[in-house]
Amino acid sequence: MSISRIILKKWYKHQQNQQSKKFDSHWYIRFGWLDEPLHNQDQLKDLFEIHSPKKFTFADCFYVENQGRHFIFFEEVDDQHPVGFLSVLEIFKDGRSTEPQTILKLDYHLSYPCVFKVENDWYMIPESSANKTVELWKCTDFPTQWEKHSNLLEGIEAVDTTPFYHDGMWYLFTSTRRNCKKFGDRLDLFFTEDILNPNWQEHPQNPVCKGQQQFRMAGKPFMYQNKLVRPSQDSLKRYGGNIELKEITRLGPSEYHEQLLEVVVPHWNNADDGCHTINAEPDFVVLDAIRLSPKA
Repeated sequence: MSISRIILKKWYKHQQNQQSKKFDSHWYIRFGWLDEPLHNQDQLKDLFEIHSPKKFTFADCFYVENQGRHFIFFEEVDDQHPVGFLSVLEIFKDGRSTEPQTILKLDYHLSYPCVFKVENDWYMIPESSANKTVELWKCTDFPTQWEKHSNLLEGIEAVDTTPFYHDGMWYLFTSTRRNCKKFGDRLDLFFTEDILNPNWQEHPQNPVCKGQQQFRMAGKPFMYQNKLVRPSQDSLKRYGGNIELKEITRLGPSEYHEQLLEVVVPHWNNADDGCHTINAEPDFVVLDAIRLSPKA
């Protein structure tokens, strides 16, 4: 870590300690439809909000349109279940949403329900590092019924694993804790031709990125300003402090390169203190943010 980053980290930690004495906080969801593809942060200002009824956690949000209906899959934390679990709700263009329905609740922590389609079926890779697995789940009755398909990787602590299909190859973007302290300290790539019957290979450049808490995935890659970007978390300020949009300039079985394009900060509301997941489609965007409220 650079000297300036070390100093900033200490300062932010002091600020967080002071802040925790005055404020409570909770993660919530922001979403909305776009008139044109996402290309600047002003488009993130006037979005609808969904908050947990008791100000617990709604976070790690992923959007799916299915048969003309719109859904957000997300991590939920409440006071009944000791670890995170996965839920879904339906959203409408006037900002309304249904009550959350639980889709997956296990005895180990789950988060980051990365939902994607293979041919005509929906699949999901949740974050299951507490079980030392990267798991693939298949939807049997959309959107609430899911069954285990397979373990993509076993015996590995990997978080926020995100599949991406590119030039005839499936890539898994993930962060492991191999030879580093924090998950966000490195980015790893695995690749295969068939994600349903995989023969995973580690990318020869692994870790393809290495630093200090700024490489953990923050959603699926998407187009931004006509560039393919990979959203990642920067947790220098706090866990889930900002999102960095990193342009992927080279991606293949033998090469990978990215460069920082832009930093997403929660300027849309003075009471928000961080964001750490964003997913964008040409006409839609969803992200999470952390809201501060004065202690009673």
